[in-house]
Amino acid sequence: MTRTPGHSTSTSRRRSRHTLSPEARAERLSVAREQLLNGVDRLMTAEGWQQLITSRAWLRRYSLNNVIMILQQCPEATDVRPLSEWKQEGHGYMRKGTHKIKIWKPRLRTLDPEKAGNGGDSTNSPDQTTGTTELSGFLLVPVVDVSQLQGEPRANRPAPPRPIELSGDAPAGLWDLIAAQITARGYSVERGDCDGAYGRTIWGERRVIVRADVDPAQASKTLTHELAHILCEHETRGADTPRHLREVEAESVACVVAAVCGLDTLAYSVPYVAGWAADRDAARQSAQRVLTVADAILGRLDQAPHQAASTDADTSAANAAHRNVRTEAA
Repeated sequence: MTRTPGHSTSTSRRRSRHTLSPEARAERLSVAREQLLNGVDRLMTAEGWQQLITSRAWLRRYSLNNVIMILQQCPEATDVRPLSEWKQEGHGYMRKGTHKIKIWKPRLRTLDPEKAGNGGDSTNSPDQTTGTTELSGFLLVPVVDVSQLQGEPRANRPAPPRPIELSGDAPAGLWDLIAAQITARGYSVERGDCDGAYGRTIWGERRVIVRADVDPAQASKTLTHELAHILCEHETRGADTPRHLREVEAESVACVVAAVCGLDTLAYSVPYVAGWAADRDAARQSAQRVLTVADAILGRLDQAPHQAASTDADTSAANAAHRNVRTEAA
């Protein structure tokens, strides 16, 4: 057989194997969209919403749509990355019988080639874009969860924070950092009577009150809940948003933040959301709002590592102060 110089038959075969026909591409996109819609439907159930809130603590690099896609294909996912990233850590082989997860990646078009630099760098997260490009569409790309890899990559990584009981102390610096975010928006923070609730926000007086007779862990989580009310704009959305929906949003934000910080509140917080959303649009909008607000709170916590890394003495003093408030209230 005569071969044209400079061309490889094996290369040609590899290229043809990875080239989809228009029909196959349309079918693949149709399946992916159906997975996304089914995932949104699951948000309207207690189980599906709890799965979303739990996963967000570990899948913060991905958009809402991609988190839904990931959970539809791999419900137990905890750490999802492109296989190229896993290879850089020495874990480039998948377990037999597992399949790569397909998610949506923005298709970007360069606006100014001279200034684009490495805007198309394939090492970026699938959800990241740059200021020198514009969105021209989406394509499906493969990613892999740690549970799909050979060996035990998780054994080589730090364990996630151990959950702290709501009846115990709060994570170091959490109360002060959350309180700082609230006061930066013009609200005062205090401990006191909440008419039977754990906390309340008095919009007209710009006051946030947390019940005095709860332990530091519960107090910090409740304070996060009240911050979520503020950032979800429940003061202005109150007339058009039912109270139970506002509570679901605020409590879900608090769950995400608490999980990242080491407080496990899901068993207490999430089950009551069954049937809370009337339709797909309501579920999607609330889910997007929850993840956006939770990421904003966590982003500000990440920007203050020197405050979060309090000494044991400082942390003990802060928790003791909260316990004193509880004792006085009793």
